Amino acid sequence: MAMFEGVSGRIAASVMARMNAEAEAEAVARLDPAAGSAVLVIGFGPGVGIERLLGRPVGRVVGTDPSLVMNEIAADRNRDAIDAGRLELVPTVVADLPLEYGPFDGAIAVHTLQICRPFGPTAARLAALLKPGGRLIAITHAWAARKDYGDEDAFIGEVSGGLQAAGFARVHSALADAEKRTALLIEAVR
Repeated sequence: MAMFEGVSGRIAASVMARMNAEAEAEAVARLDPAAGSAVLVIGFGPGVGIERLLGRPVGRVVGTDPSLVMNEIAADRNRDAIDAGRLELVPTVVADLPLEYGPFDGAIAVHTLQICRPFGPTAARLAALLKPGGRLIAITHAWAARKDYGDEDAFIGEVSGGLQAAGFARVHSALADAEKRTALLIEAVR
């Protein structure tokens, strides 16, 4: 996927770092990872959510993003954690992440699940990567859900249904606090 590459990718990263910071903070706070836990970040963009996660006593963070520009920017932002072996960035989509990277105690996806299409392979890989009881926190722009799925309900139905079909025990949707309570929140427990 060449969605965020080159100069336009760098511009997008700068915008994302500012505009998505609130949702990234909410996703990390909602996940509230335990000390020493392993966390997967799906579509990490410029690495703002990863930086927040690493401010907590997590043991290990693995991030996936197919954009080479986002990998470079996120690596620069979180270089100390990479050097310390606490962070690994993988230039791929989560559906293609090898199982050896898991298992994970939790996962966050901020403004990314709407582009994981078809969603079934993503849901199946998440189910395989998360430990039983592991949690997924996903926050998505409502406008992005409308753009990619036609409306918010179709997006929530596709993602929730995909997660349930993949074996997630509980899936809940609501409005996130981010973006003046217009962003969509999906919480799921493996």
